Amino acid sequence: MAALDPQLDIAWESVEPRSRHRALRRFLRNKLSIVGAVIVLFLVLMALFAPVLAPYPPLATHFSEAFKPPSATHLLGTDELGRDLLSRIIYGSRGSLGAGVLIVFVGVGIGVPIGLISGFYGGLLDEIIMRLVDAALAFPPLVLALAIAWILGPSLIHAVMAIGAVTIPQFARITRGQVLSIRSREFVEAARCLGASPWRIMLRHILLNSATPIIVVATLNIGTAILSVASLSFLGLGPPPPSPNWGSMLEDGSQYLNLAPWISFFPGLAIFLAVLGFSTLGDGLRDVFDPK
Repeated sequence: MAALDPQLDIAWESVEPRSRHRALRRFLRNKLSIVGAVIVLFLVLMALFAPVLAPYPPLATHFSEAFKPPSATHLLGTDELGRDLLSRIIYGSRGSLGAGVLIVFVGVGIGVPIGLISGFYGGLLDEIIMRLVDAALAFPPLVLALAIAWILGPSLIHAVMAIGAVTIPQFARITRGQVLSIRSREFVEAARCLGASPWRIMLRHILLNSATPIIVVATLNIGTAILSVASLSFLGLGPPPPSPNWGSMLEDGSQYLNLAPWISFFPGLAIFLAVLGFSTLGDGLRDVFDPK
């Protein structure tokens, strides 16, 4: 709860360390959450230190090395152009993770203010906004993202914009629900009585107390966003070649499944691990913030 006077601030600070310890214990009890956190940390470090970890340049082609199976020279094998798969997967993590985070930022940055204003003011404004949100939610998310990406053209930024636009209604709906449950609480009424402005009430007292479910859903959505970017890239609406991207690498290898299945298998495994990591991490955060 957002404190309204110094005494409440002191009381809150005295309880906070104990709450943090309980939350940490709940997280550590969930073994899958720990696995998810380790996977996410591993992927983040791989993306940050890609130039150090990659054994070969990701765009270097060696036609004489094409379709080489995994070996000591190329740990994950090579693709149809003789490019090292491990290097391309490592560099591809930058685009996939970055796109997933940017998509969630777009959804949160636009959807949360919309839901906050809609739920706080209510009335006709709320009715209009929510009907527009319902209309957007009526479309299958991937189909809508596919249509937007097709209109904008193949590009990683365009894929981020398309999928980010699809996530906006979801965050608007979640935020509005939280605002409706909090705006009539006693501490909000007390803030009104003390003369706090509507914007101060929304940002300090309502938004801060609505942050927990938003953070959990945002974490879960990063994995979904990575999968959606890979899907658009598989369909040719992601970053154009020869940029290393997990989805486009999966599509390239699909033509050679009988000859060189590793070309598709390892990018697919990377997508699987990324989605698994963020999903289990999000479940762990949900256990931490909502012990029920």
